[in-house]
Amino acid sequence: MANKKDLKSSMAHGLNSGLDSLIQPTTKIQEPEQLQKERAVHCNFVINQSIHTRLKTLAIRKGITLKEAIQEAALEYLNKYE
Repeated sequence: MANKKDLKSSMAHGLNSGLDSLIQPTTKIQEPEQLQKERAVHCNFVINQSIHTRLKTLAIRKGITLKEAIQEAALEYLNKYE
């Protein structure tokens, strides 16, 4: 009969390699490419309260943040005039 130490070692080895040897991927797993985010900058500016309220209301209706609404507006402006 095997001693307890040998039995524990054998069981631990079986647990560590057992499932991995049974379940293997059918295709090579590729790491997704890391998308590089554009660096954000903080800016402070003053706008009329009525414009702020309209933008905030629009953002809420669209389910986006005020920041996203302002970015959309700025991109449309740039695309129009560049």
